[in-house]
Amino acid sequence: MIFQRIIQFVLDHRPSFIALLIITTLAGLGQTARLLKVDNSLSIWFLEDNSAYQEYLNFQKEQGSDEVVIVMIPSTDVLSGDHITKLRELHKNTDSLPYVKTTFSLANAQYPIYSNRKIYYRNIYQDDKPRDNINNLLSALPAISRQLITEARDYSFFYLQLVPANLIKDNRSQIIKEVRSIVESTLDQSHISGAPVLGEAFNETIYEESNFFAIASVSIILCLLLFLLPHWHYVPIALVSIIVPIGITFGLMTTMGYSLNLISMLIPTILMIYSVSDLIHITNIFHNYRKSNPQQSRAKQIKKAFQESLRPCFYTTLTTIIGYLALTLSPLPAFKGMGIFTTVGLALAFCLVYIIAAICFSYLGEQSMQAKVKKINIQALTQKINHWTSNYRKIIIGFSLLIFVLGTISLLKIEVSTNSLDLLGEGKVRRDLELIEDKLGGSIRLQLNIYNDKSTSLLTKSNLEKLRIFQEKLDNNKNIIHPVSIVDFQKFLESRSSSLSIFGRPNFEKILKNNNAASNKFFSFFDKDLSYLAININIKELPTKDLRPLLSDIKKDFKSVFPEEEYGLKIQGFSEIFAQLNTYILQTQLRSFGAAFLISFCILFYFIGQIKLSLLALIPNLLPLFSAFVVMYLFEIHLEAANAMLAPIMLGVAMDDTIHLLNKFKLYRNAGLSTSESIDKAVTFTSGALFSTTISLVCGFMIVGMSGVNSVSTFGLLCAFTILVALLSDICFLPALFKSQK
Repeated sequence: MIFQRIIQFVLDHRPSFIALLIITTLAGLGQTARLLKVDNSLSIWFLEDNSAYQEYLNFQKEQGSDEVVIVMIPSTDVLSGDHITKLRELHKNTDSLPYVKTTFSLANAQYPIYSNRKIYYRNIYQDDKPRDNINNLLSALPAISRQLITEARDYSFFYLQLVPANLIKDNRSQIIKEVRSIVESTLDQSHISGAPVLGEAFNETIYEESNFFAIASVSIILCLLLFLLPHWHYVPIALVSIIVPIGITFGLMTTMGYSLNLISMLIPTILMIYSVSDLIHITNIFHNYRKSNPQQSRAKQIKKAFQESLRPCFYTTLTTIIGYLALTLSPLPAFKGMGIFTTVGLALAFCLVYIIAAICFSYLGEQSMQAKVKKINIQALTQKINHWTSNYRKIIIGFSLLIFVLGTISLLKIEVSTNSLDLLGEGKVRRDLELIEDKLGGSIRLQLNIYNDKSTSLLTKSNLEKLRIFQEKLDNNKNIIHPVSIVDFQKFLESRSSSLSIFGRPNFEKILKNNNAASNKFFSFFDKDLSYLAININIKELPTKDLRPLLSDIKKDFKSVFPEEEYGLKIQGFSEIFAQLNTYILQTQLRSFGAAFLISFCILFYFIGQIKLSLLALIPNLLPLFSAFVVMYLFEIHLEAANAMLAPIMLGVAMDDTIHLLNKFKLYRNAGLSTSESIDKAVTFTSGALFSTTISLVCGFMIVGMSGVNSVSTFGLLCAFTILVALLSDICFLPALFKSQK
């Protein structure tokens, strides 16, 4: 009765509620337009107190940022004066920028000279230097040379190292645009890539995908509503029910400082399809009740119809919310934010759908009573399904159990891996990356820091020899490109200075202590007190499944050269912590699914009241997930960042249909019907609503499946498939299980 009083209060104060809804929606949309940002940086994947993330930020601050923009420049002669002039102009235009730490190219690359017990640095390229001399210098420094020009001498590379990522986070978009503008105005042709460029491309892709999802979702859902609602007069009500909760939710999200990212960009589409699903149930119940009771007042029709729809809609919303709320148990901030704001949005959508529907239904004219769209009659199909579940229940149960077995086997074989390239849409940025990695060999920078616990200088004769052996092992790894360290300069100096050979390697330490400035800030070889030695390496954009073995190989090679009890190795750079995503993705799946599973069972038990039937009702809700595991294995789909939330979300979605079905089953069972008769009548009564909501959900996630981002597209298609299986499981497998009970 409290619910009916609330509805009456809404009807009595319709103008006030209309004004409130308009004001809050416009305020939310205004805040979204003013404050919405796109952020797909590393901070969305790691909490501020994460030790690995903090160590990475400290590395960027103290030893050199790996935020490097790579510009590849085609040339018929990379050693020509004209080409060097272009490089120098590019240095001039970028070196003074406040967000640039240093730049590096053939125009400013230097080599060491030893004289009078000191090391001096000279430019490799000098205008008056013969070309043969330049070629000799490049040949003597092969690791440096390979990063400056291609072997075929048809491209040269310009590197622009930015300040640490956390210092430019808010201005990254403008910075990348400015860098591009400078490069394009200075050079006739170029290809641009690197971590900052890719990061901004991810953000642009997410923004474009969000706009696409919004337009496509509204368009397709609008077409669906014309067929799923009894009259087109209800369609504007559905659109209002979509816009209001999304506007308010995004207003809250942006006001609290949250940004749009790979995960949260799905929130609008998700809220759309769930709002529509609830409205379809409410509208059809109201329309049928209104036709059956034309003599009652409009207010009474609304309250009675809403009372009938409240219980199943409340529990379906609750189970859906549980699936998303379980994401807050993830150690990844992106999933926590997704869980929080989707939960808030779903709760708002549930409440607002009833408020908006009550207000709008009260204004409906009598024309809406005449159905303008011919409804699809599914009664014949429902009767066949009931016949099949009665006569072929053993076959249905056996086939379902087979899927469980295959799903279990598949789950054990699915690889956990996130590929950053799957987050990047097709376009120039991706083509430039592929071309640069083909010519350069790698676009991602890592720094390997070697240290000991004695806090003494590492530049001893024996340590330099170990460093040389370790670097040779790295150079033999096909996934590691251009390892560079102080050993390269040492070899160069010793090959050109007989006095260094006479002094011997121990004196090399003294020389460097007197000259602790490297030839260029772009490379970090050691710190001021010589307490660590560093090797700079390049690698390609690799998925986490390949990154982890690579990092393990590096550590294995290190231990084979440096005694583990005396020396340590720290791998510094984005890729090192990106590889840790696998662990957090698994934690997300296990924690969120475990929580969703336990709470869902409690709800079913409360709803049904019998533990045996509750367990039977829960089993069909797991079948869609195991079917998805089979598909993932067959199509070699990895468990990665986007689909890490598949299991808890789909468990909540699968429970929706089960709740609607069991709500009617319980009523018929309490009326004295047998289990078999009750489940048949429940399927017959709810089949229209189940098919309608499944169609709307599948279409909604198919829109996500149309994404140009492979990772998001895969998630959408998996969700659509899982929802279809959930419907089949509820109308076939669940009745077959119930009918097998005596």
